[in-house]
Amino acid sequence: MEIMSLNKVLELPPNERVTFAELILASIEHEEEDIRKSWISEVYDRIKAVKEGKSRLLDFEELYYKR
Repeated sequence: MEIMSLNKVLELPPNERVTFAELILASIEHEEEDIRKSWISEVYDRIKAVKEGKSRLLDFEELYYKR
């Protein structure tokens, strides 16, 4: 693995790192191809919805520790 590429990924905002990780995992999991493609499409749809203001991200820490 090239360290420079890893450093660039680590500089991404947290939500983009999560997306990146999901895409990496989707590429190695042994799902049927159509299921894998559907999940990748879903990830991109969610990113688009957030960028267009149609959806918002929730902070896990805030939700988890909220009483």
